[in-house]
Amino acid sequence: MIDHKAYPYVYTSSQLGKYFGISIKGIEYYERKKLINPKRVGNNNQRQFNLNDTYRIFMARYLSQSGLTLNDTLDVLNASNEQIALKFLVKNLHDSEKELKRINASIEVMTHNIKLLQKVLNYHSFFEITKSPTLKTLFLREMDGPHKSNQEQTDEYRTWNELMPITNGSIRYRKKDILNKTSKIEPEIEMIISEKYFKAFGLKNSNRVNTIPSKTCLHTVVVGNAQNIDNKGWLNSIRSYLKENNYLLNGDIITSLLLVLDNSQKHIRYDEAWIPIKSKW
Repeated sequence: MIDHKAYPYVYTSSQLGKYFGISIKGIEYYERKKLINPKRVGNNNQRQFNLNDTYRIFMARYLSQSGLTLNDTLDVLNASNEQIALKFLVKNLHDSEKELKRINASIEVMTHNIKLLQKVLNYHSFFEITKSPTLKTLFLREMDGPHKSNQEQTDEYRTWNELMPITNGSIRYRKKDILNKTSKIEPEIEMIISEKYFKAFGLKNSNRVNTIPSKTCLHTVVVGNAQNIDNKGWLNSIRSYLKENNYLLNGDIITSLLLVLDNSQKHIRYDEAWIPIKSKW
């Protein structure tokens, strides 16, 4: 039988640190935040922790691993009754489910993007005819135009940006500009998301949000100078493919950013591109 008198449930900082895997500074942080309130004993004013302190440290570690902040943990521990504490835990569960949904969507998007990059890096170029997904774009500005900055627009941009990489940077090349016989084009800077995720994450329509319906498209990755996105050279491979295969451009080209290398050696950008097409004949 265990002699409980030999275990008085009184601990030093060093003992608790070893048990919970935290540093002395971590314990001091908990004390400053009023999670724990150890006694001070002896000539050295050493901290002495009782069972209540260990419970509170345990719950802080347990709830932190569950996604709660320390302030949230304090709300739970200091709740006046169990029902109030339970409400905090339920709210955390809902927040965690929401975050898991975002993480899973991010994994799906990044897996898709990585496969495209591997494809183009292995084969240099590829083209496939397919149906594009239905897309939503958020207009930001013309190539040389200013960002709008009223509060409604700022809030909308922030909402979309918080969902990256599920939302993404996008360039729209207008059909009429592409067909003009000039070396420069004036792309529009946008953000992009699939309609599936637009609905799933509750984004709202506005006069800056456009719907791009599913179309028969030439799907590829375009590569160009990251500092020179208004140069028509970006689209040379597409124009050659259309000409050689008797296709006509049937709408604006929409891109989604995959990767930028912009350093002292390289200024290169890779974009997934959806090119609406129709047969010449």
